[in-house]
Amino acid sequence: MTRTSGFTLIELLIGMSILAILMLVIFQFQQSTSTYASAQSGAAQRLQTLNDLSGYLGDQLRAAAGVAPSGTQLPDGSAAGTLSSCDPSGSAACLALLIPVVEDERGAAACATTPATEPGRIVGWTLNVYRYVPRSTLDSTLKGAASTTLDAAASGLMEIRLQNPSRPVPAAGTCGAAQLVPDAVSAYTTVIGRNLISDEAAIGSDPPFAYDSAQRLVTIRLRTVNVTNGALVYTPADGFHRLNVSTRNVN
Repeated sequence: MTRTSGFTLIELLIGMSILAILMLVIFQFQQSTSTYASAQSGAAQRLQTLNDLSGYLGDQLRAAAGVAPSGTQLPDGSAAGTLSSCDPSGSAACLALLIPVVEDERGAAACATTPATEPGRIVGWTLNVYRYVPRSTLDSTLKGAASTTLDAAASGLMEIRLQNPSRPVPAAGTCGAAQLVPDAVSAYTTVIGRNLISDEAAIGSDPPFAYDSAQRLVTIRLRTVNVTNGALVYTPADGFHRLNVSTRNVN
């Protein structure tokens, strides 16, 4: 009997088995590559957030001319602006700084003086409140993607800016009067800005803020967290980054 051209059933089955194995290997490789890429992307995001927090808070502390006393009643970071104790070691850790408002080139030009006013004058002050709040309590319009896993582990770092209504901060591009010395902390009662700095901050059992008034030194403990490949991952992985900043302008 002569055999017609083509493959036998056994040959087809063997070929299909080999193809299935190859497809499985390719799928596992792609899955492994995707997992690795997600892990690298998450690590880069956490590190960038940590660097941003360190740089921004460090700059604010170096510019500060005063630190609000522990226990001062200040907005809690909510849209309602409910007053709450600002305590570096409290359950909603808080630090408040008196920050100068510096006149820019447009404001200096608007003064139209002879000789011309130089930019860089201090023309106002704000009381900037930095407060940690649980991520789960943040407005959905402020925080990033919804995640119950991240809500349970992370906090949001809010910045609330207040001004003295008797001496409001000049509008951008307008000429302001020089104000070299801030008012008392209690004078700053009007909220003019509310900003979420990060919604991926992790806080531990130790206070995230500490202020040594004798040394004029602020210590901030920073750590970031996000969800990568379905699991919570922290940076630094084994603890907190400590940022020590001298508040050199605080009297």
